[in-house]
Amino acid sequence: MTAMLKPKGKHHHGALRRALLDAVADIVLAAGPDAVSLRECARRAGVSHSAAAPHFGDLRGLLTSFATEGNLRLAHAMRDAVAALPPDADARTRLAATGHGYMAFARNNPAHFRLMFRTDLVNMADQALQHAVQASWAPLAEAMAAHVPGADGRALRARLALAWAGVHGFCALRAEGTGGDLWNPDDRAQEVAHDLIALIVSACAMPGDG
Repeated sequence: MTAMLKPKGKHHHGALRRALLDAVADIVLAAGPDAVSLRECARRAGVSHSAAAPHFGDLRGLLTSFATEGNLRLAHAMRDAVAALPPDADARTRLAATGHGYMAFARNNPAHFRLMFRTDLVNMADQALQHAVQASWAPLAEAMAAHVPGADGRALRARLALAWAGVHGFCALRAEGTGGDLWNPDDRAQEVAHDLIALIVSACAMPGDG
């Protein structure tokens, strides 16, 4: 993917911040998270390295902001998927919707998906990132608690781990281009995604639940 460089000149504060974050996405898609540098992002935004640095401090600060944005987008995608359901949707359907929202986020935000889980590249102690991570976790946690209201702490944690690992693993494998016949062509991927989420939701039900 070839990114178009922004014209040199003055940027409004918010516009430059956006341009630098967009440059991160371009580089991640073209060469992977490890290829991102503050200098290259500044070049793509059409400003000097010294002009870019005050917005994020350093590369880790830039990547942390990018990961923060990714987590907030993930939270919105999951909540939007639930909000799109009929008001009388049951807990099982709402839990499934969080999975579909997660997959939609990964599909529509591939650069964020590839970078936001790279804890070696971001500052996990950053408060804004911590709040964003909590926001992205909440839709699944809330939906699972409603799906298995009688689960104790251990049972709930196991189900949360199963749901997250299953959906995230599907998204990660597709993003890496592996899996072959499992999800190629796209209509087969949609079928597998739907069936996978249905299996996860069923597996998370408490014994004796319908």
